[in-house]
Amino acid sequence: MSIESALRELGKEIQKDERFAALQTAAKANDGDEKLQQQMQEMQLLSLKYQQEAEKGEEASQERIGELQEQYQKLYGEIMEGENMQKYSAAAAEMEQMAQYISGMIGLFFDGQDPETCELPQENCTHDCCTCGGCH
Repeated sequence: MSIESALRELGKEIQKDERFAALQTAAKANDGDEKLQQQMQEMQLLSLKYQQEAEKGEEASQERIGELQEQYQKLYGEIMEGENMQKYSAAAAEMEQMAQYISGMIGLFFDGQDPETCELPQENCTHDCCTCGGCH
């Protein structure tokens, strides 16, 4: 099997995984959430207004910049408190963990570790084996 074939098989397995399905479902829920979409548009508008004000250089109103930052942070907080966004964030975090695991394992393979038996070190690994029960 070529590397290309193996990568495509990995891609198929990733897309079969329940974490991938959960992220897709959460993304669709976000896309269908009219309030969230409106809030996201408001955030883009605030970001644009901030950028325009900041580009004025020395003539920029620091008061206006502060107001825009405050409005942005408030809106961001509201968005992140929404049920759909919380589900999306949780699903995205699960996918990120998967990506980190895959990346870590590939790193071990590049280091010459045995693909059949190698395992990632525990998260709290200090690389001083006297601090734990062993990670290999």
